Amino acid sequence: MLKNEAIPLYYQLETILRKRIFSGELARGDLLPSEEALAKEYNLSRITVRQALSFLERDGLIVRKRGKGTFVSKKHTYLESPKFTGFIEDLISMGVRTKSKILNISMVEGPQTIQEHLELDVGTQLFRIEKIRLVEGSPFSYVLNYLPPDIGQKIKREDLIAKPLLMILEDDLGIKATEAVQSIEATIADTHVAPLLGIRVGDPLLKGERTVFDVKQKPVEYVSVLYRADKYFYTVNLKRKRSKNIVGWGPV
Repeated sequence: MLKNEAIPLYYQLETILRKRIFSGELARGDLLPSEEALAKEYNLSRITVRQALSFLERDGLIVRKRGKGTFVSKKHTYLESPKFTGFIEDLISMGVRTKSKILNISMVEGPQTIQEHLELDVGTQLFRIEKIRLVEGSPFSYVLNYLPPDIGQKIKREDLIAKPLLMILEDDLGIKATEAVQSIEATIADTHVAPLLGIRVGDPLLKGERTVFDVKQKPVEYVSVLYRADKYFYTVNLKRKRSKNIVGWGPV
């Protein structure tokens, strides 16, 4: 039985069957359970099962034969998408080709929580940049940058296309970023983000939110990023810590 109500049921079933195929549990040429059997096993409607199977068929992983059943394709290949870790600046330093597609630049009132992160008065207009980051020519992340108005109004659109915002702040505006507070959580693509990233509604995403501070501990940027889960992963180095009262793991 599928239990994660936040993710569409057809997607959960598709993911399970896809993993069984890629792991070899369902080998090339194997007969899949019938729609009725899958519906009963996972407590789903046959319409939901049929929807999951249609995506597997679209990707060439299964073949439906009228009167005989559904089989794992004998010709399917599994090409895993490359995954990246680190900030965009790190990817550029590694020689990875990146590019920004600017969707919108505007002054907005913005959520109160973001105004608080930037230590601005409630109601202060924020400079907001909405963009898609492409890595090696493919959609990688959906980005919303929020900046105090006095900083944002100095930024040129053409510069945003050429290099990451943090580099613009440091190289062009002389604002040196020294620290950041970041949170990471899992989420799913909605109807706005999915087509922009070339994925389906309900596909998994990794969400990162970061507040950047300058040398005077003044917040200069708040950024919210949605990463495609098939192209990005997050790694943290941990060190075992022991003391009289505490035994556990902490970041290096």
